[in-house]
Amino acid sequence: MKRICTLILMCLFVSVSAIAAETEEKELGFWFEARVDSKKSSQIVGWYERELTDMFGVYGLVSMESDDRYRQAYAGLTVKPLPTTAPWLHLGIGLGRERDGEGSGIRKNLFVSVDAEKVDCFATYETGYTGPWHRVNCVYHLTDKWSIGSMQETNLGAAPRAEYHIKKNLTVWSALFRDRAVLAVNYSF
Repeated sequence: MKRICTLILMCLFVSVSAIAAETEEKELGFWFEARVDSKKSSQIVGWYERELTDMFGVYGLVSMESDDRYRQAYAGLTVKPLPTTAPWLHLGIGLGRERDGEGSGIRKNLFVSVDAEKVDCFATYETGYTGPWHRVNCVYHLTDKWSIGSMQETNLGAAPRAEYHIKKNLTVWSALFRDRAVLAVNYSF
């Protein structure tokens, strides 16, 4: 699994130099999140996404969790099924590997993203060796700096969520679940 994660990250970083010249003002497609909760559990997620055409693209994810030695990596295809009438709708499907403290296996992913003017929603569903998992986030942008909404995640339940956008590509968010508080930082470039 470590080799797969390293290989995916190397491929993603090699592609940066190839596309850097054509993306002067546009972000390169990388997104990272560091997350910690009040039970001292932490997670790091790396995401890469690249549009190939107005309708199709590719993505990859690598994540690591501290408390149970869980690691996963997958990659897949994205589609904007209605690029002219609904460019805010984005779907993806991916396949990869996962590993926990006891073994490893195949991991499958589906996601849907809605990126409207004032509302952002993201839902992801994964299944594989360690079983199913999902996360749903929906926020409403009150101002350029503040967003509020809710999220729901396997094993945590539902929670209110608040985001503070320090810069266009740097966000701090927090959610208060029934048994824990979560704090995270997102950075994209």
